[in-house]
Amino acid sequence: MALKNSENGVEISFETVEKEEDEVQMNLDHNAAPLQQLVDISDAFSSNEMFCSRDALIEWARNVGKRNGFVIVIKRSDKGDSRKARVTLACERGGTYRHAKNKSNVEDLNRKGTGTKKCDCPFKIIGVKLTSSDDWSVKVVCGFHNHRAAKQLEGHSYAGRLSDGEKTILSDMTKNLVKPRNILLSIKNHDEYNVSTMKTIYNARHKHRLLNSAGRSQMQQLMKQLNECKYVEWHRKDASNDCVRDLFWAHPTSIQLLNAFCSVLIMDCTYKTNRYRLPLLEIVGVTSTNLTFSVAFVYLEAERVDNYTWAMEKLQSLMFADRLPNVIVTDRELALMNAVRLVFPTTTNLLCRWHISKNVLANCKKLFERKEKWEAFMSAWSVLVFSSKEDDYERNLRSLTTDYYTYPGAIKYVTESWLTPYKERFVAAWTDKVMHLGNVTTNRVHMQS
Repeated sequence: MALKNSENGVEISFETVEKEEDEVQMNLDHNAAPLQQLVDISDAFSSNEMFCSRDALIEWARNVGKRNGFVIVIKRSDKGDSRKARVTLACERGGTYRHAKNKSNVEDLNRKGTGTKKCDCPFKIIGVKLTSSDDWSVKVVCGFHNHRAAKQLEGHSYAGRLSDGEKTILSDMTKNLVKPRNILLSIKNHDEYNVSTMKTIYNARHKHRLLNSAGRSQMQQLMKQLNECKYVEWHRKDASNDCVRDLFWAHPTSIQLLNAFCSVLIMDCTYKTNRYRLPLLEIVGVTSTNLTFSVAFVYLEAERVDNYTWAMEKLQSLMFADRLPNVIVTDRELALMNAVRLVFPTTTNLLCRWHISKNVLANCKKLFERKEKWEAFMSAWSVLVFSSKEDDYERNLRSLTTDYYTYPGAIKYVTESWLTPYKERFVAAWTDKVMHLGNVTTNRVHMQS
């Protein structure tokens, strides 16, 4: 039997293919499943198409297999040293399970409840390279499967693998901080026959990170990336074990923005969201068009005055001496507040109203037996916080204490914990005396995270 290429006038002999067809037919007659259980998909793989490369042929065969519910794998490949280059493709369930050769008593080593997907499926096609060009042709040796087609291939260990092109897409999108679900969506849009799952994406991302890290620890990898990307970076080490205690870094563009828009800075810590469970201090600024930009990030060994002071000193070193911040907004982190006072003595330190309201909610709501009474109390509290003048503040405070004298626990908490020591840092009558550009919470930090 021969196949003729009409364009090149080249004849390709398939004598070996015919012999394999005879062998497959003998196997089908000897042992395979009854004829009613055989699935014939010969027509799907019968094609006179010429493929530009071996990879193109394999990709075509696998896509045809996926459309029909079967997984096609490479059974044998010959580079063509002594004969024409060819590749044999078969069903993943072809052949039989082979026990390890060094097992003396296989029956005793078999575990209960285990099995194999191998069922000696006879399906086989062969791709052969033309002698006159780099094109490849395909021939169906046996188009029968002795098992049913899969209803769906999502989650299949082999069919769900990513191709080299898909791995490149994943790598590029991972570098651009694209979320895994969007990476999977992009890959499926690129290939309609893709059956990968989220687990495939997570595993591929993990492998990609391991290859990039080249055996470095996460901290070493971070230091390497900061150096390669030209970040300004400082760190402190523990003299006894050479471990990094604190790490400060800022991008050069962020430093330029900081010196251009230094009036208001906002700081907050993100807790226990990294492998080392270190506090991450985030510092952001506000532009003249009310946009938020990241200034710097600091990994801290602990939330102590010494650590925060070191971070504030590094921040100060990035700024011009005559352009220090007018306002710094934080939550009630006493160590951070003390560090701000030490390094920026002329700066007004405002407290986040949102965090204060959350604290009032957590400590006072349980003291009210009725929802309506609680909502009325919070409304009166908001009026007090937004008092625009000191006289208004005094009047609203008297009203609050008079109307809710039956709830002494709530009055005591808001008075002793917030109003008496910190009213100048969050009540409008005092905060409006400084130019905070409307920034009275640390929510901008969380929006940047």
